[in-house]
Amino acid sequence: MTKRSIRFILLVSLVAAACSDTDDQTSKTTPSNEITNASINQSTTSTMIEISDNTSADQTANIEKIIDDLPESSSYFEDFSSNFSDRKPEINRTHPFQTLDTFCTTYPPVKEEIVPATVEVKRGDSLAKIASKHDLTLQEVLEMNDIANPNLIFIGQEIRVGEELQIGLGPQSTGRGITENSVSIVNIETSIDELQTLSFENFSGDTSEIFSAFIKILNEECGGFHGRKIDLQEITTFPLEAFDIDTSTLGTIACLNATKDIPSVIVVDISQFSGPLENCIVNEQKTALVTTKVLPNQNAITSDNRLLIDSFSAEQAFSLMLTFAEKNGLLTNRSIAIVADDSLGNYESIITGLVEPLRKLNYDPEFHFLNCEGGIFCNAGIERTIDAFIENPPDVLFPTLNAVSLPEFLTQMIANDIPKPQIIQSAFNQQDDERSTNHIFNYGGSEVADYYNGTIIFSHPYVENQRIFENRFSPFEKMCVKEYSRVSDLDQHSIDPRRTEAVLKICSITRYIARALYDAGVNPSRRRIHESLSTLGFVDSPGLSFGSFTLNKPTRPSSIQHMEYQFPCVINGEAESQNYSGCILPVSPPENIFTN
Repeated sequence: MTKRSIRFILLVSLVAAACSDTDDQTSKTTPSNEITNASINQSTTSTMIEISDNTSADQTANIEKIIDDLPESSSYFEDFSSNFSDRKPEINRTHPFQTLDTFCTTYPPVKEEIVPATVEVKRGDSLAKIASKHDLTLQEVLEMNDIANPNLIFIGQEIRVGEELQIGLGPQSTGRGITENSVSIVNIETSIDELQTLSFENFSGDTSEIFSAFIKILNEECGGFHGRKIDLQEITTFPLEAFDIDTSTLGTIACLNATKDIPSVIVVDISQFSGPLENCIVNEQKTALVTTKVLPNQNAITSDNRLLIDSFSAEQAFSLMLTFAEKNGLLTNRSIAIVADDSLGNYESIITGLVEPLRKLNYDPEFHFLNCEGGIFCNAGIERTIDAFIENPPDVLFPTLNAVSLPEFLTQMIANDIPKPQIIQSAFNQQDDERSTNHIFNYGGSEVADYYNGTIIFSHPYVENQRIFENRFSPFEKMCVKEYSRVSDLDQHSIDPRRTEAVLKICSITRYIARALYDAGVNPSRRRIHESLSTLGFVDSPGLSFGSFTLNKPTRPSSIQHMEYQFPCVINGEAESQNYSGCILPVSPPENIFTN
């Protein structure tokens, strides 16, 4: 893998130029607001880690005393793998990139298809529309057709949108990022060195090495994709202001480096703090993006099927959270407060997805806003919010803050003797992730973690560290761990079992990409690859259920689970190490969120 940090001198000049650009394998789904009570396989979540070196002796003694008083948790994952069928009807196990025995298999040659290189201008067309439809930028179409004025086209005119190909010659160059030998894929990596000064611990490990391990299997053992190999490259960006450049601009620079300098056909972003780069990648540079971020619906609506969200959308996460909170009677006759920040440009999603729906349900939530001032540590306005809480303490709190900002806000609530409210969270800002809950303890110690104890979380089932420690895996997860261990020199999950979650997440995302490249055919255009990616149908993924991607469903999860943060957390008395920073445990089985 080629690694690159952001090239500031080169790319700052490209920001203005880029921003000036004008504009058969599907499964049936229903709209995301059709929720049923159909339950799926039950399981639970938790983590186990040792006491941090920063934990004082008094803290340790106090936590151990509390743990001694807790009842032991039963084994949560009895017969876990029996809940998964190797013959799931929606998954074609004969597909070379959907097997469960190995990560992929070799396959016979696939018949070449003729890919049209030109399109005819029709009434209402513009070069910008034609470019977008074929995942090209306007500038690319202008240069390809030697057109000086984009407004001078006529009905019936032939516009070139691809390379002229010849049948029988095998893989040929078909467009930006697709050569006769390779397809360019970029992984966005976020440098977290600055976050460590804020006590944020990222136990995902070296994600670049994990990606490289799975790509190695695809390229060297399974023959690549119709004669091409994946050319995996990496762009590093920063979560905090760097070189006097704010996080929004840093995100744009990373986007341009990934899509113009390399250029990529697909960008992958599983980092938690990469900045708002989605619009630049998907809409401006016409490149597909696979991300684990919870993004606003608008990103998917305007993406023209170039965006895959390996989680919920923001509005979907809020809608499901409110539906289940209301169903469980958590809001009735209670005062409600919402605290939001502007760290990732999600302000409007909070208004439309949380504030307004609460009002439609005849609740009158107080809304408080913290400004991040171009970064991700958001504390501008915190005093005003705390003063409001002193005067009117909320019964229920929705703290939609990012994972870096939340612990300080909780610390200020404790310092000002704000009575502990019922806190409710969703997948938004990755508050359903144990990296986020782990940061609460690392930043504020046992006092803040205890204040957060009992927080209710409504989100999709995911890879729980407790299950990892108990070695309870689905057949797909077993395959991922086995294959990674077989080819990796580092075998990171053996060093720190918590890194297994990253191994499984990257395993599934790499298979999404592999399936799309295979299904797109021998000489695909960028558009053909992006269409294959957006119509994968049912996919194997970590957690308790299968997910899916279709043209009408760019978000993967098909189920939701009622969970709770517990501090301290104990698994069983025989465990070699206990989780002193808390864990996320289930309250009820996962439920299907779609009507069959």
